[in-house]
Amino acid sequence: MENHNKKILITGGHLTPAVAVINELKKRGYTNFVWVGHKYNQSGSNTPSAEYNTVNELSIPFYHLKTGKLIRDWSPSTFIYGIKNLFAIVGGFINAFTIIRKEKPSLVMSFGGYLALPIVFAAYINGIKIATHEQTIVTGLANKIISKFATKVFISWEDSAKYFNANKVVFTGNPIRSDVFEIQDESLLVNINTTLPTILVYGGNQGAHEINSRIFDILEDLLKDFNVIHQTGNSNVTKDNEQALHIKNSLNKDITNRYIPVDYINSKQVGTVLNKADIIVGRSGANTVAEILALGKLCVLISIPQTSHDEQIKNAKFVEQAGLGIYLTQNGLTPQKLYQTILLLRNQLNNGKSANNKDLQEVKESALKLIKLNAAQIVADQIETLI
Repeated sequence: MENHNKKILITGGHLTPAVAVINELKKRGYTNFVWVGHKYNQSGSNTPSAEYNTVNELSIPFYHLKTGKLIRDWSPSTFIYGIKNLFAIVGGFINAFTIIRKEKPSLVMSFGGYLALPIVFAAYINGIKIATHEQTIVTGLANKIISKFATKVFISWEDSAKYFNANKVVFTGNPIRSDVFEIQDESLLVNINTTLPTILVYGGNQGAHEINSRIFDILEDLLKDFNVIHQTGNSNVTKDNEQALHIKNSLNKDITNRYIPVDYINSKQVGTVLNKADIIVGRSGANTVAEILALGKLCVLISIPQTSHDEQIKNAKFVEQAGLGIYLTQNGLTPQKLYQTILLLRNQLNNGKSANNKDLQEVKESALKLIKLNAAQIVADQIETLI
């Protein structure tokens, strides 16, 4: 029981697997956590991030760390941006040392990304044990550097092992929050038309402006045949949520209940909307992909262009090969193309077929075998060996 009082610092760019691991550790009696992350949803915004709100719900102390990204492709157009990031990186390392020396955690658990790098380095210099988790099929520069300082490297996909020191690697799978499988708060769905199929527009914690804008263009056509739950994000730069609410208020009263715009889907709502959804339209981040495979949902995946090593493209193609998704490139994607793809998936669903025209139930069962539903437990087991 003495170990249960030891402090675990959580940091990194992936919220939902971190929450899954924390909840598993809480079940085992661990209560002493601290979180380092982004307080705001984007640079220059004063809107609290989904990360900050979720951590507050968990009653975990939160540190906002402002740092910079490592710029690899220098050019005249990126020079000023790159210089600003270099100064921000220096500031991030100074702040990281301050946090580490104040909190004195027994373990730093990183969930990857550039934000985690200064914290991991500060922990290493101070002799603190480090574990890191890689969610994606490929790994970026920050995670490769982090892995050099880590005692253990947890991976979600066996193919990721080649990027790391084999002596450190543990194949854990990608932790999926238990809320995904639970029907809890159904308040968002009170007035929907239960005779129609439901689309979930799911652009990640911050929403996805490029997806949102295309959905807005085809929304009235979609509402003839579907309910649409639309997670817009809460950006005060794009103001997509404001536009969604304006559109809802302008719809004919016979279809307005079919459209459910929401800036953020919280932990009590997420299982309800994911399980209710017949088709998901969204990004192809590692955690979204894991949830889609776990629940066996047909989907249209539109990757973020120019992610590190094209990780979102590879994630989307992975789901496509599994038979659950259709991958569309964002560049050149017309609203009409998106609309026709959604209709195609609806027809497949009506015929009991997957996206690759195989039996849908068989594809769902095969997809489930591609992930580890007990990943959070495996990561928690490993953490316990370190503290």
